[in-house]
Amino acid sequence: MQGKEASEQETRQKCTAGIDVSKARLDAHVVPQNQTLQVPNTLEGIGRLKRWLMQFKPELIAVEATSKWHRQLCRSLHASGLAIAITDPFRVRHFALAHGILDKTDKLDARVLALFAQVMAPSARPPAPEKLEELKEMVTARDSAVAEQTSLQNQFAAAQSAFLKRQLKRRIAFLAANIKAIERECLNRIHKDEAMAARFAILTSVPGIGTITAITLIAQLSELGTLTHKQIAKLAGLAPLADDSGDREGTRHIRGGRPIVRRMLYFAAITAVRHNFAMKAFYERLTTKNKSAKLVLVAVARKLLLLANTLLAENRSWQPAAPNHA
Repeated sequence: MQGKEASEQETRQKCTAGIDVSKARLDAHVVPQNQTLQVPNTLEGIGRLKRWLMQFKPELIAVEATSKWHRQLCRSLHASGLAIAITDPFRVRHFALAHGILDKTDKLDARVLALFAQVMAPSARPPAPEKLEELKEMVTARDSAVAEQTSLQNQFAAAQSAFLKRQLKRRIAFLAANIKAIERECLNRIHKDEAMAARFAILTSVPGIGTITAITLIAQLSELGTLTHKQIAKLAGLAPLADDSGDREGTRHIRGGRPIVRRMLYFAAITAVRHNFAMKAFYERLTTKNKSAKLVLVAVARKLLLLANTLLAENRSWQPAAPNHA
């Protein structure tokens, strides 16, 4: 009887799977069946993994995001009608720690991912199109090049040796040319794609959102225009988070999200308070309340994000005066 009850309980539980991805192999785990499989991260391996998963009919498969090694897998699984959730490694690791799982191996990570899918039920979304993934890769490369350029410029400012200054100057010039080349390629790709070109036109219609910010939002925040204001603000890392305990009301602060998006929107806010009359009025209204300049600029960045979210959701460009129905 006990065996029968356990079997019935197992069938009532939601079947989920987790796949730990590395360059060389894929480790999969299915719960509640507690079955595992390891295959090479190749087309043949992915095919074998899919056939194995199909027999369990998982409701959700959690795949931990990697730099690029999960992309082919996720596209293949999605094409076969399987629900995929690409998860944040930071969240999954904290989930493991909360469950007292301190060890870390590929097989164990796959089991944690399966449990994460079962308990947390992350949203399943189709994988990003290959064009968008390539654009995202270039935006990330540009961001790294800009960071390196800034570091070299700081070194140049502090350098005393004439020889070192000549070396640094050449490297800075080389990086500047690379950055411009990446920007041109990003723009070419956007203008060749009708959907991305339309999003770019809407975003750049907002005073304060320039070319680089628009490219970054298209590549790094593709959910823009499809989520609620609260969801998109959290995703960008611009949602004010509470820090209260008992009678104490702590200062709200921002945390998490996508750093590159948050950083570009902060720079856009600096421009917007000079050239966007609505953002300038908002900025001035907050500064009269004795709020710090940085805090106010974060608020402007969030307001710009929510404006972009609305415009893309409604598929319309920015207007100096809001429509009557807005």
